[in-house]
Amino acid sequence: MTIQEQMAAQEQAWREFHRWEAGEPRQEREPERIISDLGAILDWIPAPSRLHDADPEKTGVHRMFDALSRLSRSR
Repeated sequence: MTIQEQMAAQEQAWREFHRWEAGEPRQEREPERIISDLGAILDWIPAPSRLHDADPEKTGVHRMFDALSRLSRSR
């Protein structure tokens, strides 16, 4: 998929979201409640999963950090 196709798909997804959002009743919520809910959702994710970045494009960066950590431990 080209970048143009990815951007077109993303724009289409946003259009669909905004169309859905326009048909839904707006719920007013306090910022504290929203943050509390996000914290609860984050607590559901196990700590090791939160610490691991699963982005496949960063695999090389992960390997570099692993190698650097081994170098620093050997000193």
